Amino acid sequence: MTMETWAITTMVTVLSLVITGVSSLECYKCLINPPLGENYKTATNLCTNFDYSDSFVVDCPFSTMCMKQDFHLDIQNGVRIEGVLRDCAPQKHEYQDFKNGKWSPKTEVLEPYNEGCFSGDDKGERVTTSRYCYCRSNLCNSTPSTNHEGYTDIMGVILVFNLMKYINSLR
Repeated sequence: MTMETWAITTMVTVLSLVITGVSSLECYKCLINPPLGENYKTATNLCTNFDYSDSFVVDCPFSTMCMKQDFHLDIQNGVRIEGVLRDCAPQKHEYQDFKNGKWSPKTEVLEPYNEGCFSGDDKGERVTTSRYCYCRSNLCNSTPSTNHEGYTDIMGVILVFNLMKYINSLR
């Protein structure tokens, strides 16, 4: 292949990618807490409001997988607080590369996850137990929680847990 043919082939490939609008993976994303500076009552993309609509769809340019995290915290008297988080899998790795006597920022997408679900081991400690699910197709993190009675944001978990500790300290 001549240099001229290679240049033409490269330009055609780049133009076709631009014209067709090749996009990244799309996942559902919902937040446990409202972003800083946003009023809790007006936050629209909280997981408690998740409804599978387009307002929860995001592009994931630095992910090859979507993720869903189901979590729960068992507190006193059989009370369980539960929640679900949906997002792009965190795979972006940024670092500085030293080449030819100069530092330059580099970004790469790592592949640390296997497709499927796994549970975190709580080792008998009183911690929030989580189940993480990873998948590779668009909007694949849409599946409902295995038990979704009363989704609660993490601030509610912390508040209730600390309230129960305080009540017990009064006894």
